[in-house]
Order: sequence, then C-alpha cells, then structure tokens
Amino acid sequence: MKNKFKIAMTLLAFLLSATVIDCYAQENKAQENKSNSGEGQDYNTGIGVRLGGLTSGLTVKHFTNPSTALEGLLSFGYRSFIITGLYEKHRDISTAPGLKWLYGIGGHVGFFRYGGYYYRVRYDKNGYVYYVDYPDGSAAVAGIDFILGLDYKFKDAPFNIGLDVKPFVDFFNGPYGYFDGALSIRFAF
Repeated sequence: MKNKFKIAMTLLAFLLSATVIDCYAQENKAQENKSNSGEGQDYNTGIGVRLGGLTSGLTVKHFTNPSTALEGLLSFGYRSFIITGLYEKHRDISTAPGLKWLYGIGGHVGFFRYGGYYYRVRYDKNGYVYYVDYPDGSAAVAGIDFILGLDYKFKDAPFNIGLDVKPFVDFFNGPYGYFDGALSIRFAF
C-alpha cells in the first residue's frame, strides 16, 4: 500500500512539474515573440544627462536589438573624468508598460588628479597601519563596471528616465571597489 502511494505521489509531482515547465516555456515563447516583433522596445536611441552620487555627466544609450543596448557615459567628478562603456540587457516588466529592468557589465578608463592629500592605508609586515601621502599629480585608471536598474519610456513623450546602481572596481595600485547610483534623463528617439 505504501509503495502504491509513493508511486502515485511521484506521478502527481511529475505531472505538476511538467505542467509548470510547459506553462513557463509558453510564457517565455510569448515573451520572445513580443520582443522579436519590436513591441518590447520603446525607443532606439536616447541622449541625455546622468546625475549621480559620485559622478555626473552625459549618457548615450542605443539599442542593438529589442532587448540589448549599448550605453556610453562621459562622467565628471571631483578632480576626475571617466569614460565608460556598458553592455546592457533589458527585460520588460509585464505589469508596467514602458518600464523595464536592466542589468549589464562594462569597463571604464578614468583620469583623476590628486592634490597632495590623497592617502592610502598600507600595512607593514607586522600588521601596523601607515599612510602613504601622494604628492600633487594625476593618474589614469582602468576598471570594470556593473549596472542594475530601471528604465522607463514615457508613452506619448520623447523622453525616458532611468534609475540605476553602478558598482565599479578601479585597478590603481590594486583593486578598489566603489558604489555609484544615478538618475538619467534622456531625449529618446
């Protein structure tokens, strides 16, 4: 009797999971058809400003297909200038027309000037902390960027807004991580 119950429960679980998988596959296929038809994309290119916590500047986003975009940033911060390129994947939020969530990765090259007050913590072989004082100068820095955010295109207006977080890692005498977030406002066409 117990074996028949186990077999029946196993078959029931199999049928339920097959049904769920089939429903999920049909939903994904419908989403693909929507994306391939162009409905998932609300604009081709957007040009505007990005107002961030660490840096602010100019943003240009161009869709290469309905769900993939390339974004370029020219950012200015305190004694810094950064050029960033990002590859982004956009996904529709079905309950909010015009709103998408996005994620992506990219890289940057930055140029900054430090004015003799730039200190870096170092540890000697005994574990004691000391500070290195850099004199006046400038440096070029390369790094990796990540992005996660929301992108909204107004239906009857040629504008879109974006809100994102963009952690990044600089490689300057070792890797150093930073966290930036921003609001972007673009003219979309």
